[in-house]
Amino acid sequence: MRSLYTLLLSIIIFSLFPNTLQANNPGKDFLITLNGYKLTGNVKDIFFSDWQSRVSFENDFGDLYSIHPACIYGFAFEERGQTVYYESKFLEGSWAFLKVEKRGQALSLYKRSERKIQFTESEGKAIKEKGGTEIWLQFDQKKPFQIYRVGFRTTLRKKFAHYPELANLIGKKGYRFKDLSKIVEIYNEIYDRNGENL
Repeated sequence: MRSLYTLLLSIIIFSLFPNTLQANNPGKDFLITLNGYKLTGNVKDIFFSDWQSRVSFENDFGDLYSIHPACIYGFAFEERGQTVYYESKFLEGSWAFLKVEKRGQALSLYKRSERKIQFTESEGKAIKEKGGTEIWLQFDQKKPFQIYRVGFRTTLRKKFAHYPELANLIGKKGYRFKDLSKIVEIYNEIYDRNGENL
């Protein structure tokens, strides 16, 4: 009786999750659900705009889904031999996917692609796509905040006031806007040494 129960339970579990042994050719990409499950497949497309973001994902059985950021924790895919991670974040009233640039225990760095559609009369109402990148930082268990090239020194000095040895370096050579990844790494190292939280 016990072996029958185990067999039935195994069949139910394998039928619920596409990243099980039933999949003939499991994909390298994956989604992470809100409850922490990893579902394998293939990321087909990522759509970014000011008003909504979506990821197009094909599971291991060939089913295609268009997924809103509020519905998953994040996703990952392989690009040129590297795994690229995105996390879902609630930013200024709407959900978006942020690319993980540097993840740390206390502070993480993210990038957000920004694509805007623009109509141009001179070219017969042709649609042009303008692209840009936003930089976001997030302290552990806090809301993400956008960081701008202009004024980043003042912002980070205030945010890092509890670590004056780092705060005083912000804006100096090696600690400029282009060095944000290094700054985040150093912040996390100081945090690990001190064992403090914000």
